[in-house]
Amino acid sequence: MPKIYKPFTDHSSDGMFAKLYLRAIGTVAREQKNLSTDFRLFLLGLQRVSNRGHAPFNPGEISSLIPQKTGEMYEERYINSLIRTLKNTGLLAPASNIRCLIYPVELIVLTTDKKQVAECPEHGTHSSWSVNNNDWVPDSLPVSEKKEVIVPLIQPVEDISDELDEIYLRIEGTNGSY
Repeated sequence: MPKIYKPFTDHSSDGMFAKLYLRAIGTVAREQKNLSTDFRLFLLGLQRVSNRGHAPFNPGEISSLIPQKTGEMYEERYINSLIRTLKNTGLLAPASNIRCLIYPVELIVLTTDKKQVAECPEHGTHSSWSVNNNDWVPDSLPVSEKKEVIVPLIQPVEDISDELDEIYLRIEGTNGSY
């Protein structure tokens, strides 16, 4: 019996789903001029992103890498407006600018050959950005002292049956007074 195709809906898991090939994404960003420029910018940054979410660029480099359909370079003001659009949609962190696009840690988790990258020349850190906390993610979680759990000692009750009999009599008396 053939399998019945069930149409795919939205993911309900926060887990990783797909792998993106970074070199291919960069090629698409540079060459596919029919795509929207903000999407091309997003893909361009992904090609360069470090394992901590930073994608640094030299001054004027973005304009030269994603030219207009005519081959002319975009003005810096226009690139800044694209970055602002991507920040407003949550695809880039608020600290992103024309010299470094930052991808939020909630959006991408990158496994790459670039292990511990140097500090970002623009931001002075190599920490990731968290949209949920609206702040830099600490490189290592604060170490808290692990204390031994102390369970309080419970005193055994000698004869609980007398107390239960007394409670039962009170309940029975209340019921009988109607």
